[in-house]
Amino acid sequence: MELQNVLFDFDGTLANTLPLTIFAMQKVFKKYDGQSYDGHEIVSMFGPPEEEMVRKNLKNQSAALDAVDLYFILYEEEHDRYVEKNAEIFNMLGLLKDMGIRIGLITGKARRSFLISEEKLGFKDIFDSVITGNDVVNPKPDPEGIKQTLIKFEADPAKSIYIGDANGDILAGKAAGIHTAAVQWLEMSQSDSYPANPEFYWTKVSQFVELLKNDH
Repeated sequence: MELQNVLFDFDGTLANTLPLTIFAMQKVFKKYDGQSYDGHEIVSMFGPPEEEMVRKNLKNQSAALDAVDLYFILYEEEHDRYVEKNAEIFNMLGLLKDMGIRIGLITGKARRSFLISEEKLGFKDIFDSVITGNDVVNPKPDPEGIKQTLIKFEADPAKSIYIGDANGDILAGKAAGIHTAAVQWLEMSQSDSYPANPEFYWTKVSQFVELLKNDH
């Protein structure tokens, strides 16, 4: 399989941001609703960008604006404590660039939180295209964001792959008609299993790197 376009999810795929998102959401719902959610309950709300997650699930709707603001404040303030830079991920992205492979990002997270992570983790100027949850009408598993990227890249679907840690990522990649890979190579993933049957499943970044080197 010759790859020309490698598209990634972000949270749980390129950065271990899930614990941070869960922490900030738990604080928000506790403060404004007096409600305690565990990690699985927060992850089950995933799909739309975070401001929409808060608005959709907050019972105290009069506090929605303040709750959204608090989420992003906590996301930025606690980022360094929760999210470490990952050398393996950086080396893999560098290898893709060296090979002339286009790198796209399709994430459900808000552009506001993505820009915080991009800055703090040193991801600036790496991606050839970034589509966040604010740039689509229909979040994953709908393939809208992936299809936008494929059009932008004038991509051959047979030479394109979408890589993510959630079963919804695999469903989105398949619906877009490209190759798919499920990964659990970071400390926390959104899905425990992949009934959508990805073509590849990797628990180490090196497994993908090996495939790249063998194919080129």
